[in-house]
Amino acid sequence: MLAKQYTIKLPADYEMEIIRRRVQSRGGAFDAFPGIVFKAFLITERARGAIANRYAPFYLWLDTAGTNEFLFGEGFAAVLESFGRPLIEHWIPLEVRDARRGDRPTAPLRHP
Repeated sequence: MLAKQYTIKLPADYEMEIIRRRVQSRGGAFDAFPGIVFKAFLITERARGAIANRYAPFYLWLDTAGTNEFLFGEGFAAVLESFGRPLIEHWIPLEVRDARRGDRPTAPLRHP
């Protein structure tokens, strides 16, 4: 599995409702995207006490195939067109659990 996130810093006077509408209209397209396990569209807002307006989608992917299909396909092209190319952070999760399904923690990965 892979976790990926990119953060887009927005101007101090940016109308954050634009981001909410964007997520509402486009977010559902990820539900059937190949290889996606989880997605969260995160924001911070100056008007609510944050230090900056930011939009920071977070994704959990099964493998690199799904990630690459997104990053080099139409999905990410919309991000590039709207905001430019953000730095994409990525991590390898050591444990993933879905409490809604009653999953129990997996044994932590250990180096031999």
